Amino acid sequence: MNRARPSPQRGFSLIVVLLMLLIAMVLGIGAAQVSLVGERSARNDRDAEVAFQAAEAALVDAERDVLGPNQAAAQRLCLFNSRDVSAFVAGCGGAGIHQGLCTQAEDGAKPVWITADFAAESRTSVAYGTFTNHTYATANAGARGGALSARAPRYIVEAVRNLGGWQSSQLQSAGARNASHLFRVTAIGYGVRDETQVVLQTSLYKPAASPGCPS
Repeated sequence: MNRARPSPQRGFSLIVVLLMLLIAMVLGIGAAQVSLVGERSARNDRDAEVAFQAAEAALVDAERDVLGPNQAAAQRLCLFNSRDVSAFVAGCGGAGIHQGLCTQAEDGAKPVWITADFAAESRTSVAYGTFTNHTYATANAGARGGALSARAPRYIVEAVRNLGGWQSSQLQSAGARNASHLFRVTAIGYGVRDETQVVLQTSLYKPAASPGCPS
């Protein structure tokens, strides 16, 4: 009596099925990784946009601080005089109404905005709304706030010597008596995550003292 031998095709079919399952698993893992990378990229883009908008808001707040109009009780418009920058100190180390007012760095030294302290507890940079009484919505401490910044943006103001005049056709005198200054604002904004940061900068020209201030 002869016994039937198993067909070799059955074993081959099993190998093909296993290979197809392996390929499907690899493709699934790859698709999942691509999806995760895309989600992470979108989250980072959103975070950077939140930080950018916060930094822009700080520039606007600084413009109100320097140029006005500013009706806040804490306003300090009279400190921003293009001919008198005695309120500005080295290292932005002022206190009270002098907070965040910085003299220009000496030639060859690192720019002030690079060495300035923008930490939340810093007294050498200004938090949004400190002198304008405006508020900026931020996430609650220790919680995620969706599209809200982790904390309020901050800025400093430097008194920068105006060497060439605001208008290209009007050169300023080189004499110290006639020296005038621009006010360079450096602002930093934060994303949903505190480590996401955007720094923006602008220069403000104030040709005359604010109303009610000595010229």
